[in-house]
Amino acid sequence: MNIPVKQGALAAITMCAVALFLSASGNELRFRRAVAAGAFYPADPAQLRAVVTQYLNEVTVLKTPGPVVGCIVPHSPYSVSGAIMAKAIKHIPQNTYRRVIVLAPAMNSEFRGCSVPSVQYFRTPLGDVELDAPAVRRICVNSLIQIRGLVYREEAYGSTGVGRTALHENETAIEVLLPFLQVHLGDFKLVPILVSKLDKVTGKFDEHGLETIVNTLNAIVDEHTLIIVCSDFTRYGSQHNFTPFTRNVIENISALDMQAFNLIQERRTKSFQTYIEESKSTITAPVALSAFMQLMPPSSKGVLLGYDLSGRMTGNPRTSVSFASMMFIDGMQERSTKQRRVIRITDKQAQPPPAQEPSQPSEDADQPG
Repeated sequence: MNIPVKQGALAAITMCAVALFLSASGNELRFRRAVAAGAFYPADPAQLRAVVTQYLNEVTVLKTPGPVVGCIVPHSPYSVSGAIMAKAIKHIPQNTYRRVIVLAPAMNSEFRGCSVPSVQYFRTPLGDVELDAPAVRRICVNSLIQIRGLVYREEAYGSTGVGRTALHENETAIEVLLPFLQVHLGDFKLVPILVSKLDKVTGKFDEHGLETIVNTLNAIVDEHTLIIVCSDFTRYGSQHNFTPFTRNVIENISALDMQAFNLIQERRTKSFQTYIEESKSTITAPVALSAFMQLMPPSSKGVLLGYDLSGRMTGNPRTSVSFASMMFIDGMQERSTKQRRVIRITDKQAQPPPAQEPSQPSEDADQPG
């Protein structure tokens, strides 16, 4: 039976409101528990605050030609990505943002579109971060942004009759970011969104689906809303099923990453999708990054602040994950229509270009896809 558009929207709002009400009715389900504490970051509150504060204090803040309206940060353990994450977080203006939308990859499960946890708070050792319930209710009208209840009973997953898949319960990306925001921003409301696949039945990327998600999220974006994407970049090695080259590994990974960075900085979503398809990239949050690019103001551009590879840190290039932080500055660059060709990386050595400085914006920015 076909449901009229208005009736369908009303039903979606009702379901979302009921889910949020139910999450508040039981103390256990009001909170999304911290699961990365003690593994990705210190579990002790005092130690965690000291570590985050030290990372932030070590960052030299650059003068920007406009307001910072969005960031891209890694989501791995602090030991390898904390310093890089801090480079972006430190540039976020304080006393400006009351709402933070976080787009993060679903690493442990696959579904279509986006998912928001049905809780009132995200818990970390530093305290509870409250969700922006009115904002969540507004975006839930989109069938591609579904709300999901949390279950912490082991029998819900072990029973063959239930077969429930843990989603928000085990994902760590948003949780890893929050202590940095708690220390740097203080009080804010959270809109936590996990992003998974967005393909059509043909296997092609669903551009229309992405457009509807972006339009829905834009409805809650104002001058007091910050948008952050959590994403790691190239994951190289047999365990990631990605070994397109075996020589000059660090150099070639860096070249792959820099191609992605250039497309993202210039908000070229279609070219970025082509890059993902042709390079078989293992970036963790490609759909979230595509949405982020379209959510950024048309005159904004990204600036790469920090970058490193675990393969370079450990000296073992046979397995590597790339980490980067980027800030988007509004009014930094007018866009042009010139397009760049996506280059395939082979075993030949490739040197990455230097990182861009905000005081020297590119003069050949491309029209976003």
